[in-house]
Amino acid sequence: MNQNQLIKIRQVLPSDVPIMHKWECDDELGKLVGIEKPRSLEEVVQGYEKYFNGLKPNLHLFTIEYNGICVGRIELGNLDQENNHAAFGIVIGDQSMHKKGLGSFALNYLLHYSFNELKLVKVYGEVYDFNIASQNFLTKLGFHLDGILRKHEYFKGAHRDMYQYSILKEEFNSCTE
Repeated sequence: MNQNQLIKIRQVLPSDVPIMHKWECDDELGKLVGIEKPRSLEEVVQGYEKYFNGLKPNLHLFTIEYNGICVGRIELGNLDQENNHAAFGIVIGDQSMHKKGLGSFALNYLLHYSFNELKLVKVYGEVYDFNIASQNFLTKLGFHLDGILRKHEYFKGAHRDMYQYSILKEEFNSCTE
């Protein structure tokens, strides 16, 4: 069986929330995605309930499954329908699944969805200066480094630079042809 046949992207379900909370509590993952202090499970559940109840229309959340198990999440947020762009975020929470192509598969899914279903023209994201693996990942997938937001975010006791990346619809289409 092809590995890509084992990967499935689907809507986040309430049953996914406890495992996603577990990832939020992981210090190493938290550092990479900007979690200074993990929330309680109750706080996480309340946040997701707003999404499930339709109170966050500018947010699209997807679960990354591998062989039927929730191993990651990918999201599209700050959806700006007027200017046709949105921010994305991704986490492979199960660290045993890192470097197995799940992130590439999930991000390609999200980009297809963004450009073909939502008719966006740009998808962008920010990466901490110290997260070299994510910077390399985005470059490999055809994202463009738009710039460095200097000392943009106070995190873990210091002001951190944020590297802002984006990909345009036409750039993505030329990569997939």
